[in-house]
Amino acid sequence: MDYNKSFITYAVSFHFSQDVNEIIFNTMSSIAELTGNDFMIENKVPPHITIGAFHGTKDSEEHLMQIVEEFTKAQKSTIQSGAVSFTEVGNFNGKVLFLKPEKDAFLSETNKKLHEVVLPEFEAGENGYYVPEIWFPHTTLGTRLNQSQFGKAVELAGKISLPLEVKIKDIGVYQCSPFLELKRFPVC
Repeated sequence: MDYNKSFITYAVSFHFSQDVNEIIFNTMSSIAELTGNDFMIENKVPPHITIGAFHGTKDSEEHLMQIVEEFTKAQKSTIQSGAVSFTEVGNFNGKVLFLKPEKDAFLSETNKKLHEVVLPEFEAGENGYYVPEIWFPHTTLGTRLNQSQFGKAVELAGKISLPLEVKIKDIGVYQCSPFLELKRFPVC
């Protein structure tokens, strides 16, 4: 599949239990309020860890949903018994602030297995940043931050009690740019 402008980038993401969602979303909201940068809130981006990004066409969207639904069913017991441990606050170039989970066997294997079932039929999206060899799992707290906003956001993010243990509630599929939630598949 060659990249062209008719392709859509789709993201496949883990979502968390409600108690952890509240901690993360409240921090995202506080960052937006304090900095005036409300990109995450305005675009209704829920707390998540993207485990894969893929290019496809609108015509192939339903097929991607089927693959992700089958993947979720096949990995359900592994995902139910797995947990994510956020261990630190990190950043990309002082512009994106995130919670960084430990990249353990659970996260690495889930990412690898997802790519094994999706890549034969879809192209890796987002410049390949989510493929197993270079994937850097994270949960964004604030993005497109300028220097002043970044400093304020770091201070707020530092109030999250780490490590933060997370159970996965479901796997979601999203269309990127514009951001649109398409479907969620429960794992618990």
